[in-house]
Amino acid sequence: MGILDDSVIFTAVIQRGGFSRAAHYLGISSGLVSRRIAHLETSLGVSLIKRTTRDFQLTTEGELFFQHAIRIQQELDSALNLIHASAKKPTGVIRISAPPYFGRHYLMPVIMNFMRDFPDIKIDLILSNKQLDSIKERLDLIIRGAGFVSEPRLQDSNLQMRLLLKEKIGLYASPAYLLQHGALRSGTDLSNHVLLNYSFHHRNQEDQTWSYLADDGAHNFKFESKLNTNDIESCIHACIAGLGIGRFTELNARIALQAEQICPVLEQYDWGIYHLFAIYPQQHALPERTRLFLEFVFTKMQTLSSKTKLHSKPALSVHPQPL
Repeated sequence: MGILDDSVIFTAVIQRGGFSRAAHYLGISSGLVSRRIAHLETSLGVSLIKRTTRDFQLTTEGELFFQHAIRIQQELDSALNLIHASAKKPTGVIRISAPPYFGRHYLMPVIMNFMRDFPDIKIDLILSNKQLDSIKERLDLIIRGAGFVSEPRLQDSNLQMRLLLKEKIGLYASPAYLLQHGALRSGTDLSNHVLLNYSFHHRNQEDQTWSYLADDGAHNFKFESKLNTNDIESCIHACIAGLGIGRFTELNARIALQAEQICPVLEQYDWGIYHLFAIYPQQHALPERTRLFLEFVFTKMQTLSSKTKLHSKPALSVHPQPL
């Protein structure tokens, strides 16, 4: 057995709540389970589980290893499902709706790879900021985001959703803007700067609010935006051009950040977390083509999300409004 096999046994112990239960679930002896966990700990050079006569508790290293082991197993299961399903050669059309910026820059590359792997499946993609009705528009999959969802619930009971990724929200400005207007040291400095606002819903320019969390609690900064738009790409271009400070997710800011066209400001605050969901009609069994695409997108988004962790400071979610 290798470390991957041992990680499967370790995960089963945690998920099943004990060595004996894991052994029964895996169809092996309790003694073998104990030996493989001990071997895994020796290989890693750390203790993963604190054992007592009746119970066990994960160490800090055990918690960390468990989180990664679960993700690896999920990705492996997704890969196996894709391989097995590809042999069936699914056909048909998948109708998908997604936000324009995300669709152009991130979803389309995924779709192109998917169509190469499954040439008999056709894609009907609608890029729109509008919340389209899945029934009226005959949509198989809707990709939408929200600025904060602590306990995600869908108002429409006929819909299900799957979290694709979570991204930090932050404030950004171009080097030229900061050179001309000066650096920001605290949230109160925002009142002396030009702000560019992306808003999913149309709002008046004089009635804008950015919320953030500081060491002394939550704050709501109200302002009149210089530019207010429901198109994130237009807001990013304006920020790059030095017209003001914008609020974006790390995912949306990624391209401009890598090109050093913008840089983060006021990083000491938590500006919230953006959640991206795949939403689809509730069915006993999704069509094979839709399920395949959903797994394909989910796997790619996990990889994409890991590449956008540009700032190490953890964020707390404080924004109930859609972004």
